[in-house]
Parts: sequence; C-alpha cells; structure tokens
Amino acid sequence: MDRGSLLGVVVLVLAVLFQTWVTLRVYRSGLYEPSQKSAQAKLIWLVPVLGAVIAFSVLTSEEQRDRRDDKALRG
Repeated sequence: MDRGSLLGVVVLVLAVLFQTWVTLRVYRSGLYEPSQKSAQAKLIWLVPVLGAVIAFSVLTSEEQRDRRDDKALRG
C-alpha cells in the first residue's frame, strides 16, 4: 500500500470515528427530544464530516448555554 492510499484510509477512519463520537454525544445528550436526536444523526451521516461538525457545534453551544442558564438560576 502506498502512502497516498494509507493516508486516505487513515482520513476515512478518523472521519468515521468523529462521526460516531458526535452521534453518541447527540444521543446521550438530554438537551434534545428523540425526534431531534434522530434528525441530527441523519445530518451527521448523510452529510459526512460537515454534518458532524455542524451537529457538534450546535451541541456544544447548547450545552454551554444550558450551563450558563443553570449557573444564573443558582447564582
């Protein structure tokens, strides 16, 4: 296997691992309804890498907003 093929395989494996990780984070999150989780998972897998980046970005910003809201309620 030449370097180009090996690099392609490594990139593909990393992309699949990232998409799997983001999908698991979405399904474990308590921020979304089941239908929203399903829609996000579809986005992740139907628009490879870009869909995972979008879902990860939205999930991260929602988690941060949720933490700020919790902190404001307690503070």
